[in-house]
Amino acid sequence: MGRKMVTRLLPLFGFLFLTAYVRSASADIVYSDYIRLVNTYLENVWSFRPYMHGDILTRIPANYPERILNVVLFRYSTMFDMMLGAFFLALSAWVAGRYCERKQLPVILTALVLGFIFSLNKWEMLTNGSGWIHFAAFALFWYHYLVWDRYLAGEGKRGDRLRLLLLPWITILFFSGPYCGVYAVTMLIGEGFAVLAMKKPLKPALQRASCTAAPLALYLMSRAVSVEERAGATTDPIGVVVRNHPALLPSFFVRSFSSMVIGGETAEFLGISPAATLIIGILVLALYARAFYINFREGVFRKTTMPLLLLTSGFLNHVLVTASRWIFLNDAYGMSSRYALQYQVGIIGIMLTFLLTAEGRRRRRAAAIIVLVFSLGSFITTAREIHMAPYRQEHFIAMQQAALEYKTQTDKELTRALQYHDAERIRKALGILERQGLNIYRDQN
Repeated sequence: MGRKMVTRLLPLFGFLFLTAYVRSASADIVYSDYIRLVNTYLENVWSFRPYMHGDILTRIPANYPERILNVVLFRYSTMFDMMLGAFFLALSAWVAGRYCERKQLPVILTALVLGFIFSLNKWEMLTNGSGWIHFAAFALFWYHYLVWDRYLAGEGKRGDRLRLLLLPWITILFFSGPYCGVYAVTMLIGEGFAVLAMKKPLKPALQRASCTAAPLALYLMSRAVSVEERAGATTDPIGVVVRNHPALLPSFFVRSFSSMVIGGETAEFLGISPAATLIIGILVLALYARAFYINFREGVFRKTTMPLLLLTSGFLNHVLVTASRWIFLNDAYGMSSRYALQYQVGIIGIMLTFLLTAEGRRRRRAAAIIVLVFSLGSFITTAREIHMAPYRQEHFIAMQQAALEYKTQTDKELTRALQYHDAERIRKALGILERQGLNIYRDQN
């Protein structure tokens, strides 16, 4: 009963905690990527025309009905988007809790695992409401991993076979956007592994794999005709960058792992040196290696595949971020809070692997220490962000004021305040909102 209460109530309390943080650390104002979104979609929120291009899937179609709902009910509130992000992160924690409950993991350590999911190392994503869809995507990833795990373990529920065929189509085509690559590759590797190592039937595995590969192919075709904005990125080819900065890529990759122990911004505030974050990153990489080894060497995957899926997904996300963000020529870039959502799945995979194999005093102690170390780092980062909340809110209020005075602001003042590189687009976006009485102008019409 205690375990069930923890796994049911903690996601709810986590959601309430996140909503309290968001309300104390932000304010209702469009900025950064919202400028592009307003210019593209808010002139006529009901129109599907902006989606009618070859890159439709990169625009993440689930955003379309959500924007309409937001405009109709809340006059385009970024706070509503932030609350959605908090809700879907809580949903991910609920899925993780159901798994821990099914595996009867220790109650206290289960609480720490779920608590880690609510770390404020994701503060940048939480306070930028346009990222709500990414939290929704990861909730679907977690749910797919859970259903696949119980189905292969022979514990499937009625309808699981159909769910496994439909989930990739729904997730990739409507919700996941750029995150679909790692998710799809993880599931394709999993299906191949199920056939080759677990001796599962080939035909159902091929059916499930095709239902992942097909929507992935559609997304890649859509991505091929899209145009991305990457302000501040180098235009040099990777060969030139490697020759001029040989340590950049390995340092970027390794340091990204350290951000799951202590957030990048918190590490900088505490004066933790780049060398120290490299060492922490190496230690986390060693835990990844050990967790993979345990899954294979001790046959954990034969009983449950969830930890292996999470490990694979987390590790591949580090690879993806390094491969796509080295262009900013900053080896600390991968430690940013904006990537914590992608990285944390791997850490949960590490925790679950050690908890599931904690037989004997020595292993139980090791598992508890690993969970406690990550939880302590998470607590330090969260405490720092709670302290920073009123200062972040002050910044949001300053953005509100700058937006209200956008007609008298200089281009430099406007781009700096609203964190977008094009003053003309900022003015256009704010003009759209002002004419329609949306967002900060909702009470002025």
